[in-house]
Amino acid sequence: MARPSKKEERTEEILQAFRRCIAIYGLEGSTLERIAEEAGLKRSLVRHFVGNREDLVEKLAERVIKESDAQWSIFLAYLPPTDTSTYLLDGLFDKQHSDPEYVLVIESLIFAAGRDDVLREKMQRWMKRFTDDVTAILRQDFPLADDNELAAISFGIISLYFNLDSLAPLAMSDIYRQPAREAAERLIQTLKQPTLIRPAHSQTH
Repeated sequence: MARPSKKEERTEEILQAFRRCIAIYGLEGSTLERIAEEAGLKRSLVRHFVGNREDLVEKLAERVIKESDAQWSIFLAYLPPTDTSTYLLDGLFDKQHSDPEYVLVIESLIFAAGRDDVLREKMQRWMKRFTDDVTAILRQDFPLADDNELAAISFGIISLYFNLDSLAPLAMSDIYRQPAREAAERLIQTLKQPTLIRPAHSQTH
């Protein structure tokens, strides 16, 4: 296997530094100067390897979405045939699967998408796939549930997931991890299977 080029290595270092900066300073506060300092490079080298700040945001979005899709695909590949909702909550709320930096980066990209049509389209596609997949996972446990109810529960669970790790800068994620999961479980418990009513003519008298 060929070794990565110097450009690939530097680009990777810069993107990782950008991610760390976003988790600390947010997207707006992640200046080229701060990114360069975090990467241990001169500001001119950051521009040389990745371009201007808009280019850097686009590259980071592509990288984060690609990594997210790969990890999510692995998660879905191990989806059990039954009790899929418990598997989902384990993946979203257990501490061992937590990645606050990733969530903060995703939220920053979503916020930035309001000013960038191309980024907005990318993040819309990413969010739609996530919500559709969560709905499909719940559907396996509750095949007769109403579509609108499933969509509402999916959105509620995803909102809890994002809100939990967004508390990382306050060092409060662990405090609310169990309550967040319990809230998600209570949402799922509302998905009761409709009772099948036997036709009147089939009832015994």
